[in-house]
Amino acid sequence: MKKKVVKYKLFNSKLTSVISISMVLFMLGIIAMFILVGSELSSYVKENITLSVIIKESAEEADIQDALKKLREKSYIRQIRYITKEEALKELAGEMGEDPVAFLGYNPLSPSFEINLKSAYANNDSILFIAKSINTMDVVKQVDYQKNLIREVDKNIKRITATLLLVAGLLLIISFILINNTMRLLIYSNRFLIHTMKLVGATRHFIRKPYIIQGIIIGIIASIFAILYILGLFYWFADDLKMFVDFNDTKLYIAMFGTILSLGIVITGISTFFAVNKYLKHKLDDLYYL
Repeated sequence: MKKKVVKYKLFNSKLTSVISISMVLFMLGIIAMFILVGSELSSYVKENITLSVIIKESAEEADIQDALKKLREKSYIRQIRYITKEEALKELAGEMGEDPVAFLGYNPLSPSFEINLKSAYANNDSILFIAKSINTMDVVKQVDYQKNLIREVDKNIKRITATLLLVAGLLLIISFILINNTMRLLIYSNRFLIHTMKLVGATRHFIRKPYIIQGIIIGIIASIFAILYILGLFYWFADDLKMFVDFNDTKLYIAMFGTILSLGIVITGISTFFAVNKYLKHKLDDLYYL
């Protein structure tokens, strides 16, 4: 009966440790998801900033097509669209609700290129260099883009990223402290056994090894629980999150679940190492007061 009670208490303490560690890892996984999604949103916003390249009225169609071909070969361009005078007029008429030619008597618009850059180049310094390069083309009249918008987008993205990284760092420290305390409590009941093993000549490495393995196993199980929590979160809130999370992106799952599993193994392994060391350092009399 006593053995059953001891086994039950030991199982209960391990289960409590797994659940508490899994909840901490779950929070770390959520922060990792926010960072990944924030990165994707940042790229999406940057790649939708448009450069408008106004083409000279005197430019020949063949020269425009040649310039278009050259621009498509540039490594910094994600997408380029050629808008003729007629297409520009049609779009403007749709926005205004009436045809400008009806009261002006002519088409006041010029043909243009609408360019979307790759996210790595969507900042004011890079755009300034790109705009100067495009301006040197014979068919180009001018390059327009919203400098203030790009500056604000870049500033806000940096601010949000810094905030998320700060929160992730703080949560990582808190997680380590919580998991470290949990592992210490788990090993606490074995402090006299550890002392006995030390007395019979067992090396520190020999004593630590089974506990570290046990800690890593607990970390792996807790990581699996945390991953299941996140999958459940995805399932229940899929409709609300689909605007921000691409559930078909395997990289998201690999990065997030890999982060959770790695942190679960590393933190529990290190915490167990220090917890066992704590009891290895103390004498028998001290163990009664720990």
